[in-house]
Amino acid sequence: MGEHRTSGGTRGISKGPLFVVGTIIVVVLAAFGWFQLRDRIAEQGVQAADTCVEGTTTVPVTVDPDIASQISDLAQKYTATNPVVRDHCVSISVTAQSSASITTALALGNANWDRSTLGPLPALWIPRSSDAVAGLPAGTVDGTPRSVAGSPIVLAAPSEVTAALSEARIGWADLPRLQRASDGLDSIGLPGWGGLRLRLPVGSSSDSTSAALAAVATAVSGTPDDQLTPDRVTSAPIVAAMSALSTTDLAATASSTDSTDAALAALSSDLGPTAAVHAVPVTEQQMTSSAQTGLTAFTPAGSTLTADHPAAILAGPWMDETLGRAAAQFVEFVRQPENSQLFVDAGFDVGDAPQDRLSASYETRAALIDTVRNPATVRRVTTLLDVSGSMDTVEGGRTRLENTVAALTEQYESVIDSTELGLWVYSKDLDGTRAYRTLVPTGPVDQQLTGGTRREQLVATAAGVEPESATSTYQSLMAAFLDAEQGYVPGRPNTVVLVTDGPNDDTSVTKERLLADLSESKDPARPVAVDVVSIGTNSDASTLQSVADITGGSFTTVSSSDGPELSELLRKLMY
Repeated sequence: MGEHRTSGGTRGISKGPLFVVGTIIVVVLAAFGWFQLRDRIAEQGVQAADTCVEGTTTVPVTVDPDIASQISDLAQKYTATNPVVRDHCVSISVTAQSSASITTALALGNANWDRSTLGPLPALWIPRSSDAVAGLPAGTVDGTPRSVAGSPIVLAAPSEVTAALSEARIGWADLPRLQRASDGLDSIGLPGWGGLRLRLPVGSSSDSTSAALAAVATAVSGTPDDQLTPDRVTSAPIVAAMSALSTTDLAATASSTDSTDAALAALSSDLGPTAAVHAVPVTEQQMTSSAQTGLTAFTPAGSTLTADHPAAILAGPWMDETLGRAAAQFVEFVRQPENSQLFVDAGFDVGDAPQDRLSASYETRAALIDTVRNPATVRRVTTLLDVSGSMDTVEGGRTRLENTVAALTEQYESVIDSTELGLWVYSKDLDGTRAYRTLVPTGPVDQQLTGGTRREQLVATAAGVEPESATSTYQSLMAAFLDAEQGYVPGRPNTVVLVTDGPNDDTSVTKERLLADLSESKDPARPVAVDVVSIGTNSDASTLQSVADITGGSFTTVSSSDGPELSELLRKLMY
């Protein structure tokens, strides 16, 4: 009989399934560990990149004072993000300086940079206007600057004034007329207000004034704004306009400390017809953010004026790729909508500047301000020009006479229309036995004569003079002086401007006789001054000095007819 095998206990579990399960668990854990390791390696790689292995870099940023607070706040915000550029930890340092001072310093070159006054050389510069950048030497700026904040330039004035200006559709070209005329505002519907009384602050924070002057100059001259240069500023229409704008108490207020804020305060303190100030050029943001009340904005017709605050990354030996990239990243940070809202809240516009905005270099603006500070004087001037043989002496590639004619022509072309000018020449026997000849009788330069205006005749006639023979200064000077007395015009300087390079050769009139005749002939009721310009060495200097002393004029020697000295002197005497 067969026997059955007994286990003597429970039956065991097969090992095959357990092995399979264990293998799966190991694989899963290994995969999980790999992903964790991969993520840790990636995280460590990022951390390694953020450890600033190249150290810390501070980016110096210089800004115009009117946006310094906003840029400073954004610099702190940007630095707080712990930015890294090319393995450098980056921070932003902001310095506020007037745009004019930085423009001048950059034009002189980095070797002349005064750190004690201006702070560090900036990697990023944000001036008030693109005009500041446009006037810099080539290669100073890297790339194309972009605006970070803008504000149009307007006239701040009482509401009655802005309403009348708007109703009359006043443009930039009309401002000189309204300023010059004692009834300027009366003529556009504001009886009792008198002239415009436009205050023109020209302190370091008053770029709005120079922008407004550029708009007026462009409008009155018909010059495209890209052709408005310092040389063009001396043209007659622009000189007349700038001089008219200076007919207020500008001479007393146009100092380096004269600010827009001070002008706004003066304007706001008295909004009535008898106030000393009726209008001030400002940015719209300046007007709305000021504490002054009762003022509204008027935008004259014509050129678009904007303080556009361009962010210019500079190029120079103090720059490197890290500074350049960091500056560019900061500009992008500033222009982000959530950050540029800071400018909007302060009253600025954001976005790129208008394409049709007026552009004028800082050199041009400086020339305009200089013309306003030193306005042209309405004069009556007879020019007495020596055309003797010695004026054929060559200086600087041209004769003395050619150089002198060129200098005179500059003045003939730039004096204001109400000025009276005339041109006499003298040598010996130019008109029969007389040593002198009247080429253009003295009179208003805008007067229409046969063949053109007096101004045109002066230019054309002067160009045709040629050296003659001997010098007969005494006879010619006495004749010109008596003619000037006879044609005297009250209320303005009446002068004879004598330009000579040599002593008197005519013995028919002695120096004693000349001085005695002048003393006897001068009429206190008709004061005529003789201003003497002597070119080079002149043995007659003492006599000519006496002539100037007797008549209340001046005696000046220029070493050469070549160069700017002669032209500048004649401008002073005839302008």
